[in-house]
Amino acid sequence: MSEVRKKIRTVRAQNPFDDGAEERLRRMNMIHAEGTINKPALFALSGVYAGLFFDDLCDFHQDYSLVKDDLNQLFAAADKAESRQKFLLICLQYDGLSQPLPNPIWWISGNPELAGIFADAYIQHLKQLSNSEEVS
Repeated sequence: MSEVRKKIRTVRAQNPFDDGAEERLRRMNMIHAEGTINKPALFALSGVYAGLFFDDLCDFHQDYSLVKDDLNQLFAAADKAESRQKFLLICLQYDGLSQPLPNPIWWISGNPELAGIFADAYIQHLKQLSNSEEVS
């Protein structure tokens, strides 16, 4: 790698709260060029990560009753929380499984409106998965 590229890499923002985060969200197609939220892309992303988290939770517990218990606790807390707080609850779920927060979710965290919409859709998808009786 050239010296210039190495220098650029060290200066690049690595924080979802930095000035460069909005541009990164644009490149991920989470927001449009004019700054509006790309809801279809955000809903798709929330479904993908909620489904992956559900599978991780099933693998972690290997007893579906424990999965349901964990999810019911999350849902009870989420029902009383604002959208931004729901996002923090999701982050805590990853901590509970000793997993890092996936990069797209990490970058969404710097945008409160985006984080709130993502969290609402994520929780809704988890509720649908939890209501399903068939898990394999």
